[in-house]
Amino acid sequence: MRYHKAVPITRPEADFLISTPSESLNECVVVEDDGHWYDVRRMTERELTDFVDALHRARLAIIEAGTNAPH
Repeated sequence: MRYHKAVPITRPEADFLISTPSESLNECVVVEDDGHWYDVRRMTERELTDFVDALHRARLAIIEAGTNAPH
C-alpha cells in the first residue's frame, strides 16, 4: 500500500480520540480496519477516500489470494 498520512494507533488511543473533541481536516477522526486503528485527522477528504480505497483493495487482494488456489 502506498504511503498515507494515516497514523497507526491502538484501540485505547482510538477510544480517547473519539471521546475527546479534536480538530480534523475531514469528517472522521479514526478509521478501523480488521482490528487495526488509524488516526486520520490530518488527512483531507480526498486523502481519506484514497486511504480507505487502498484498505479495501488490500483486503480484496487477500481474499482473492485465498480463493484462487492452484489446481
